[in-house]
Amino acid sequence: MALSVKVKPTKSRNAFGRDPTIYDYANSPKCSNRTSKTSSKLTLAQIELEAEPLGEDLEHMSDSGRTGKNHLAEDALPIVAYNDYHIDVWFLVSEFVRPEDVCRFALICRKTAEVVQSGRFWTQLYRSYYDRSVDMPPRFQPDSMVRLRGLRSAVIRALYYIYPPFVVRLTLGYSRNPYRVVGRQLISTWHKRTKNCWTYCFRLKTSFKAGSRPARSAQLQRERNSLAFMQDIYMNPEEGCQILMITTDFLKVIPMYNETLFVKNLTQTLSQSMMRYKVRLELGNYCGKAIAELVFDPVCNVSVLDWWMPEYYTEISSSTQDEPVWTDESDWDN
Repeated sequence: MALSVKVKPTKSRNAFGRDPTIYDYANSPKCSNRTSKTSSKLTLAQIELEAEPLGEDLEHMSDSGRTGKNHLAEDALPIVAYNDYHIDVWFLVSEFVRPEDVCRFALICRKTAEVVQSGRFWTQLYRSYYDRSVDMPPRFQPDSMVRLRGLRSAVIRALYYIYPPFVVRLTLGYSRNPYRVVGRQLISTWHKRTKNCWTYCFRLKTSFKAGSRPARSAQLQRERNSLAFMQDIYMNPEEGCQILMITTDFLKVIPMYNETLFVKNLTQTLSQSMMRYKVRLELGNYCGKAIAELVFDPVCNVSVLDWWMPEYYTEISSSTQDEPVWTDESDWDN
């Protein structure tokens, strides 16, 4: 069956195809900066579209008054069949999940997400790659990994000692991208002397959305109104924290600020000698207004340490901060 569509010509066919006149612009009662609608229309004659026969299903309308096109669209909806496996099956599958595939495994379904949020999963992941020949801090020894509080972050930090792909990632310069610190809150600053250079450290932290897993865990640790905070495997006082390290040849005095500041922008360009770098660190308040700008020139090295790297806690322990690093030192050891 051939499907034809006819378009009726408009009444004023003399307006099609004509050039715009001065009355369309200068003498027009309305101000318009675009061409007239009549000049932008195409010349439409009697258009007849003929299509090839699409099948016998389109010859007649259905009994419910629907056209054949709508009827075909509804019949074309795919019917997806899926299997609902028991959560014990997913626990067995999780024993073969690699550490870098944990996120993919958790996104399969709700049951896999529930598996990843359990202490059994992280304990099994730790035991799969534990190597007693590797020297690790006491917090990551098997005797200390039986606690549920902070188990997830402890396993992640331990994997950067015992899991070869994570160890190689640290040696390949994974922390060379300094632009990841933009938008984070400035917590504290300190500096130290390294050979003939000075290293300035900026401890930064990201802001969590309300209702997110880190925000709920932090709220649970602050309230301490039930035994649930002792079983919170997501407890991590350093969640979302980074240390921006800038190494330069000269000593620079960093002023003290009395308000909460955020990293508004960071630029890294070549220095005037074309042999070193020049780093500009722009700080702003919560409204985004620029408050201060720190310029380091020349710069030997710029790196960023995340909370799961072993060097992060080495820098924290060597800093001369007055505030305690951990929220509860008795339950969280380096």
